[in-house]
Parts: sequence; C-alpha cells; structure tokens
Amino acid sequence: MLPLGFRAPRRWLALLALCSASLIVYWLGLLLPYNLFVLQLRPLRSIALLTRGDPVAQVRFVLTFAALSGLYYLMWKLCRGRQPKAMWIALIAPLLAANLTLIWLYPVGAADLFDNIARGRITAQYGGNPFYETPNDFRRDIFRYYVAWPHSTSAYGPLWELLAAGTSRIAGDGKLANVLGFKALGLIFYFGSIALVAGILQRHAPERALQGACLFAWNPLVIYETAGNGHNDIVMVFCILLGLYAVLGKRFTLATLALTAGALIKFIPLLLLPVAVAAGLRAQRTRGQRLRFALSAGLVCVALIVALSAPFWRGGDPFGLERRERMFTTSLPAALQARLELRLGTEASQQIVRSASLFATGLVVVFQTWRAWRENDWLAPIRASAFILLFYLLFTCLWFQPWYVIWPLALAAILPEGAAGRIAVLLSYAAVWKPIVFNDIIVREGSLPPRVWRETLLGPILLGLVWLYAAYASFISALNSKRSNRNQESGIPNL
Repeated sequence: MLPLGFRAPRRWLALLALCSASLIVYWLGLLLPYNLFVLQLRPLRSIALLTRGDPVAQVRFVLTFAALSGLYYLMWKLCRGRQPKAMWIALIAPLLAANLTLIWLYPVGAADLFDNIARGRITAQYGGNPFYETPNDFRRDIFRYYVAWPHSTSAYGPLWELLAAGTSRIAGDGKLANVLGFKALGLIFYFGSIALVAGILQRHAPERALQGACLFAWNPLVIYETAGNGHNDIVMVFCILLGLYAVLGKRFTLATLALTAGALIKFIPLLLLPVAVAAGLRAQRTRGQRLRFALSAGLVCVALIVALSAPFWRGGDPFGLERRERMFTTSLPAALQARLELRLGTEASQQIVRSASLFATGLVVVFQTWRAWRENDWLAPIRASAFILLFYLLFTCLWFQPWYVIWPLALAAILPEGAAGRIAVLLSYAAVWKPIVFNDIIVREGSLPPRVWRETLLGPILLGLVWLYAAYASFISALNSKRSNRNQESGIPNL
C-alpha cells in the first residue's frame, strides 16, 4: 500500500504539495518576522531577545517548528521505495527555494555567524591570526559589536579559518555581503552532503535513496541552522560523509584524509577515524599491505595537518583546547559537574567529569571499531560512526548546542529505518526548543539563575525524553539479540 493513499503517478504531486507547504511555513513563521531587512542587521538579535515578554511570538515559534516537523514526517513517509525522477524533482526544487529563502533570515539562533565573519576578517582584511588575536583587538572593525565572544580566539581548526578568510576576501567590507557569503559557503557543503547521502544509497540501497535524502535534507533543524543561522557544522559533516563514501569505495587513504580534513574544522571526526582505519586494515590481505596502508595514510594526514596549520602556528595552544575543556552546558556531564562542584569545587569537579566523559567516549569508540571490524556488511562503518556520534551527544558531550545534531543525522539518513534514525530525528526535534526552554523556563524575568540549578535542569528538560527513548531502544535491542541467540542455539530460525 502506498503511503497516504496516493497512487504512484500522483505521488510526486503530493510530495510537491507537502514541500511547498513547508516553504510557506518557513516564510510565514520565520522569514517574515525575522528577516535581515526587518531587523536591519542590528547587532546581537536573538530569538530569545525578540520573543521575550511576547507570548504570541513564542507560540508562533513553537507552532512553526511543530508544523514543519509534521510536514517533514509526511514527506519522509511518502518517499519510501524506489522513486521516479519526478519524485526527485518534487523534493529538490522546493528544497532549493526553501534554502534560498532562509538565507535571508537574520541568524536569530546564535551569533556564531558573526563570530566567524569577524575572525575571517582578522586573517583576510588585517593579516592577523585568529588563533592568537581576538575580535576585541580590532575595535574599529565593522563587525566588532556583532560578536558574542569578542575576547576569545578561534574555536575551530585551520581549514575552517582558511575557508572563512577566502569568503571574507570575496565579500569585502559589505555587511550584507558577508552574511550572505558565509551562508552561501555553508549551502555549498549542504547540497554536497545531500549528494553524498543520495550517492551512497543509490549505489548500495537505491530503494532508500530518496527517503534518505529527505530525512537529512528536509529536517527542519538542518535547514534552520545551516541556511538560517549559518553554522559551519555542515562543512565538517560533508567531510565525514566524504570519508565514509571513500570507505565504501575502498579508497581508504582518501577516507582518512577526508576525516582528518573534517577534524581541522572541528575535532569530532577524530572519533570516527579509528573506524575508517580499521576498515582499511581489514581490507588488506597481508601484513605488509597493512603496514604500507598505515604508513601512507599516516603520512598524507600528517602532511595535510602541517600544511594547513603552518600559516597560523606560533606555538602554545592555538586551537583553544584548554579553554574548551572548561566549557559545560546543556548535557549530562554539565548536570553532573554542577552537582559535584558544590562539594569538590570547580577545578576538581570539572577534571573528574571531563576524564570520565573522555574515558566513556574512548570505550565506545573502541567497541564500535571492533564491531565494524567483525561485521562483513557495507553498513558496518556507517552504523558504528552513527552510534559513536549519538552516544557522544547524548551522554559525554560537555558543551551541547542544537546544531550539533546535524552530525549523526547525516549518517542516520543512510541507515535503514530503526532506532538510530528515530533517536537522531527525536534529538533534532528536542534540540530546536533550547532557546525556548532556556529563556522562557530556566531564565525568568531576565535574571540568570545560579549555574548549579540551571545546569541541573537544562540538560534533563531538553534531552530527558531522548535519553528515555535511547534506553528503551537499547533494552529492546538487547532483548532481541538474546532471543536471536537462544533461537540459534536451539536451531529455531529467526522469523
């Protein structure tokens, strides 16, 4: 039976109608009240500031994403099975329109776009170094008062800063040109990521290609955070997908190179590098071939790191790792650290929670790498990578932000329907409410409550439902696995 009761020849019309309805919701709920012209590019306009004390605006924001999520689910259902070209056109054409529409949205979700612009200008316009100099060192710059972290150096890697510098050179001194330029940079990698998801599925599971592309491309959080808020996570996601695409194509050196490039934007792909290396080693037949692969992959990755870091390197801790180790918010580790701080103090509590999170993440990476090594299945490296990212975001990430959910969602789109996809989509739905939860529930009347109380509530309120579902899915998976093993021992076939 076809989803929604539509016959095959008319399904593309139904999909086009759903996509067009989403476009209208984006227009009415986000673009009209919060576009760049209405807000006139004034500094530090956030959804919290714009809706504070205005219940109508708050309800409109909630209803907008509720409607988008409902339409997204119907689109995904309609995309099941092999699809004609008309279905692809019905999916992609409105998607282009939606993103070209949201590119005019003021980045109300966070000021990171302006931070990226300011640091790109440090390199491109002033010949400075964003890893050692801050926006506050360039007080006359036109973006100085748009920056949320004016006293901080870059939180990203050298590859991102090179991309930011190149975009800044093209955009020049125009404020609007810089905003649109940095958003356009993200959209290039966004559509590249969609092409990789679709390409992987077209090769290995063509009956799921359109549905996988829809799951990632039309997710409201992905569009809102990429085209709308201009976050650079999509560039890293493209590198992760490229790495896994290369693994499936048995181009393992390219895979390690792509993941290393992603880590030179944000460190997250380092968690997935062991999976790619294990796949490469497993594919080699002899010990000599494994040694040659390990040496060649290691050399090209080191060469890439040196080449991209050399323009910025002056010694010390240029990537701000020490600063990031002290950042806790909206997570299970943040809630634990806040409670421990009452007894142990800030330094000791941070060290304990940080070490425990790192250890747990390392165990999961090792275990998932081992599982991917054992399983002779094309999905094994993708499944392992998705699990690592989901575990990290749900349980060991110190500093959680909504746009991080884009990472595992891109991989869940490739997997068959199951717990990983449901958890990733549920997490994206929960994460989008962070501004409302933080500013309208945690913060009352503009006053920030004590951090201990704030972090004890923030993570559980936002992620509690996802934690419960993840625990339920794990229990069901363990139960099914135990039942399967019992049936195998007794000679009963699995049905």
